[in-house]
Amino acid sequence: MKRPWLVRLAVLVFGCLVMSANGWGYYFYVLYNTSTGPFNQPIVEKFELSSLVNNTVPFFISDTGPAVLAPGDSFQAIIGEIRAAAAVWSNVSTSKLNLGYGGLFTAGTASGSSPGIEIEFSDEIPPGLVAYTVHEVTGNLGYGPDGLIVPIIRSRIYLPNDLTQVSSYGDFLSYSEPFFVTLVHEFGHSLGLQHTLTSGVMSTIYTSAASKATPLGADDIAGVSVLYPADGYLATVGSISGHVTRDPNGLSLASVVALSATNPAISTLTNPDGSYRMDGVPPGHYYVYAHPLPPAEYGESTPNNIIYPTDVNGNPIGLNYNAFATQFFTGNYGGTRDVTVAYSTPVFVGQLTSGVDFHVSERASQAVYGVRTYGFSPTNVPVASPPIIAGLPGPSPVAATGEGLLDANNVIIPGLSISVIGTAATASNLRPYPPPTPYIAVDVQANLTAGEGPKHLLFATLDDLYVLPAAFSVVVNAAPSITAVTPSLDVNGNRIVLIAGTGFFPGETSTTVPVNTTILFDGQPGVIQGTTKNGQLVVAPPPAQLGYTATVVALNSDGQSSLFLNPTPPTFTYGGASATPAAVAAPSLTVTPETLVAGNATTVDVVGTNTNFVAGQTIVGFGTSDVVVNQVTVLSPNHLSVQVTPNVTVATSGINVTTGLGVISQALGNQITTANPK
Repeated sequence: MKRPWLVRLAVLVFGCLVMSANGWGYYFYVLYNTSTGPFNQPIVEKFELSSLVNNTVPFFISDTGPAVLAPGDSFQAIIGEIRAAAAVWSNVSTSKLNLGYGGLFTAGTASGSSPGIEIEFSDEIPPGLVAYTVHEVTGNLGYGPDGLIVPIIRSRIYLPNDLTQVSSYGDFLSYSEPFFVTLVHEFGHSLGLQHTLTSGVMSTIYTSAASKATPLGADDIAGVSVLYPADGYLATVGSISGHVTRDPNGLSLASVVALSATNPAISTLTNPDGSYRMDGVPPGHYYVYAHPLPPAEYGESTPNNIIYPTDVNGNPIGLNYNAFATQFFTGNYGGTRDVTVAYSTPVFVGQLTSGVDFHVSERASQAVYGVRTYGFSPTNVPVASPPIIAGLPGPSPVAATGEGLLDANNVIIPGLSISVIGTAATASNLRPYPPPTPYIAVDVQANLTAGEGPKHLLFATLDDLYVLPAAFSVVVNAAPSITAVTPSLDVNGNRIVLIAGTGFFPGETSTTVPVNTTILFDGQPGVIQGTTKNGQLVVAPPPAQLGYTATVVALNSDGQSSLFLNPTPPTFTYGGASATPAAVAAPSLTVTPETLVAGNATTVDVVGTNTNFVAGQTIVGFGTSDVVVNQVTVLSPNHLSVQVTPNVTVATSGINVTTGLGVISQALGNQITTANPK
């Protein structure tokens, strides 16, 4: 059935137990059997794994691509970045769900009746938004392994059709931090995740700390893992439960968050009656706090753009979610704004910590909300949730913007103070920027012995508190920088690229955690084979057609990127600068048989001209979820054998063959002919 009321409008920046019957460690698209209560059987929308092949949801990209690309960009680069964003969710080891690239499809026509995700480029994105996602088709209410669910059949992601007219970003470049984080965020919605308030990738622009190097926060990982748990996952984590009430009614959609000085944030929203249960919490000790949803911002239809829960017929449920004062749990039916006296709530493997209750006081409005922090790289590039190097002799300035920090004259709100949870770092010298810039600045200094990773800031007013998870991160190394990209060949004549620069860590370790560098070519990783005597990285790039030009970006596993220092990255042209696309013969395919007949397992023979198929890096799709590709065998750089099982009858002329960054399809002007097997 089609559910147009389940549209997710998203504002982006550049996230032995069984599933509980009354809540989760995240917030999903939720329905109830009743609109009046009791609300003890929430139902989620999710892909039903039993209906998928190898737990994989295929995704398809509109073959037209964006109508207007940013200068120097390409549709192939867009495809590479979309594939990389999907891989972020597939690589969550505690989640059973995978995303698989199924090729290009023609927008306006169905990409199959089996479950899948479609990505289109649209001129109809509402003002103030960058992208949005809809669960366009859902199945009938039924039982999955974890109880009642509404199965998602078709999710659709809408991206801008004109990538030069995206508000707040100017040109929406495929290699950029905002574009990639947007893609990861929208894929999260397509899988069933709503917005959160813990600075992960599923947060909105107003608080997100996601980056291209580390897009997922702990809350994002917990969310997808609880929704699609890998075997054994739920036995490795614990849970927290309780109520949020106000004289004496339960508060709906209150955000309850668990974090500590050394643990990142995990959260959930309360049910309509104020109850909550937060699953997927790693063992440890946490400060738990409750805070209200922020008011709806420009482009948002509801607070934090949450899709409100309904009954199974789509009828609204009465909700009580007005503003209240934020408080930390103190071990009794009360609370405090002073984290130093908050109760340290223990979480144990396979156990529920219950009774973490809050009785909050009403406020006319929220004092501070929507806070985001920035730092500036040595090249003056603004970086959200900035990295702070531990042990520097002096502090690093951090800028913060948000509601309730300054009055109309750029004067700091009386009584405002900023502090860091824990002793890893200090915050001092709070001051406003000169008018009319609506920012404040604070100096942050991380101790030499500070543990690496995200740290949290407290914004205290005279009568309220705002907590910003992952306001900055502590690192021990500077960001990577690429200074030169040089084509070369190895001793066997294979193409390699020499990457010169600083801050690379190919398998090295920092003080407490491993730090590794990944080199991306239009979002797809190269293989680091070693280093030269002068410290250059030796990288085998992903395959691409001669004449193709890819941007080159370095990412470090501590969350830092070469884009922090060089927002316009260097490029690499396959075959050298003289191998322009116009001078290189276009690839073509001859495919046998002409037609795939429904229900018949078939071997498709693909013979290429001017191709370079590579085992393990060649993907074949037919633009429909109704054709399952079981195996791709590379017989030679110009020959493939593809085993498929079609559920519908389709022409093989719609084949898409992708090897690394090279994409062959009729939509891109590549010639594809079909041969009669007789």
